[in-house]
Amino acid sequence: MTLIKPEIKRKINQIQFTGDKLYAAFDLDNTLLYGDIGDAVFASLLNKGLIQGFNWKDYLALLIEDRETAYRKVVEVLHGLPIEALKTTTHEVIDSNLSFIQIDQAKVPVPRPNPTMQSIINLIEARGIELFVVTASNEVSAGIICQKHFNIPTTNVLGIQVGISKPGIIAYEPTEIPFGIGKVNALKRKYSHRPVVTGGDGVWDKFLLDYTRDDGIRFWAGQDVNEYQLLKDDYYPNLAFYHIQS
Repeated sequence: MTLIKPEIKRKINQIQFTGDKLYAAFDLDNTLLYGDIGDAVFASLLNKGLIQGFNWKDYLALLIEDRETAYRKVVEVLHGLPIEALKTTTHEVIDSNLSFIQIDQAKVPVPRPNPTMQSIINLIEARGIELFVVTASNEVSAGIICQKHFNIPTTNVLGIQVGISKPGIIAYEPTEIPFGIGKVNALKRKYSHRPVVTGGDGVWDKFLLDYTRDDGIRFWAGQDVNEYQLLKDDYYPNLAFYHIQS
């Protein structure tokens, strides 16, 4: 088991239970995981020829233009795909012995659990705090990897919804996605009170971090030390805010 810094362990153990049910909420990709499950599954589906009309280069270009729209598009193009194809491809990605998926000239990392975050999740769970994941990856793939590596039930994984039009066929329907303020809105549909622990890796996760209880704990898994220091100095100077480095 990966060692957690004593200060972090002490802070988690000092969390006070109140009348409200305590819960924690984490971003998934590049926070709980090294890598991005949505990207990896999308690349694998493209390599199998199961997605048409939107390729990897299109996705990268759209990411630069509008990140939220790019995440939505990756799930939108699943429309008409058998749900089993999505599940099977997700399991293939998770169980792969490869380090990356080759597509065009890109190498997409095969997502692996961040062992430090696994230890933190285990400690939080042991304290009786409910765990949620809010992610802009599709809910099916996110649910599978969260259950496998973090013992988080699929019902507590709030990703981009993947609807079913008829038995076994995906039917995408536009809804608000858990990105930016959308992560907070997704949590508000579950509870009227704020989480006691949160974690993210990018500036778009600041909405989630800001939504944390004042006496709660915030984790930052982003690898830009300067970005972390800016957040700590300007936004969370007197709050429990910890950098989890790879």
